[in-house]
Amino acid sequence: MKNEMKYKVCTRCVTFNHEPYILDALGGFVMQQTTFPVVYVLVDDASTDKTAELIKVFVNEHFDLQDKSVAYEKETEYAHVIFARHKTNMNCYFAVLLLRENHYSQRKPKRPYYAEWSANAKYHAVCEGDDYWIDPHKLQHQVDFLDSHPEHSMCFHAVENVNPAGGKQLNSRYEKDVEECPIEDFFKVGGRYAPTCSLLYKGNVLEPRPSFYQKTKVGDSPLILTMFLRGKVGFLKAVMGRYRVDVPGSWSQRQKQLSFSQIIGKFKAGRAYWDEVDKYTEGKYVKLIRQRKRHTWLTLGKLCYYFIVNKFVGLKGNHVK
Repeated sequence: MKNEMKYKVCTRCVTFNHEPYILDALGGFVMQQTTFPVVYVLVDDASTDKTAELIKVFVNEHFDLQDKSVAYEKETEYAHVIFARHKTNMNCYFAVLLLRENHYSQRKPKRPYYAEWSANAKYHAVCEGDDYWIDPHKLQHQVDFLDSHPEHSMCFHAVENVNPAGGKQLNSRYEKDVEECPIEDFFKVGGRYAPTCSLLYKGNVLEPRPSFYQKTKVGDSPLILTMFLRGKVGFLKAVMGRYRVDVPGSWSQRQKQLSFSQIIGKFKAGRAYWDEVDKYTEGKYVKLIRQRKRHTWLTLGKLCYYFIVNKFVGLKGNHVK
């Protein structure tokens, strides 16, 4: 069954072993109060914990699976798929894809699975399974901003960083609302410029994807940069989400566990990425890109430090045994 409905927003949420956090993410979705339909595409990458089970229980409890004019459930060669509308929030739709095999480990793309829903959405949002939204008007505020600023391609907002101990720290790029953010600020920090759970962008701006997308496995930096290059970017100072840092299995934790060959590969890929950005932008930002390339040396040093510490601790542990 092909979904023909048009949504104002398509929110993408990829989960993997997010059992302790996934209910926060799902709760943040269904509490959104909007004047337009929103579809949340949940893709569980074959979690080995109870993440998929929690998602199914949540859908069974809060979504109308009996309304066959909307809801359906099917098996495909790649996933078990569930689609339904919320029982009381009539603008909230869930499309759940429980993948049969882990795609991340096989380097298989998950993007084609979103197309059925994202193709009919004006705006796209992102929220990984370990992050969550805390403001019920987040999407409405961001859509209102982009609707009233047709020259903008994206807007983002302040969040709170949350560590495993529960500590919170404000993560805000600016102290006040900014109608047009300078691209120079992005080049100063790269992909750390805006947390993914704070982004709302125009879907038709991203395609076709720039050549530098092929030079990196990280999605936030090329996405944000593309939005800057193809439109204006705005910022809302309201804190409307929480971004988890250093949780087990997160990107930041995985960086601390890389092998030496992976570290060198990451260093070379980072420099190749910025070289491609320079080529794509025809040297317009060459000075700023040189600064980013110098930063890759700092990243190399940091990752080598983690590698040495991990190896030292491992050797020490083996000696004690």
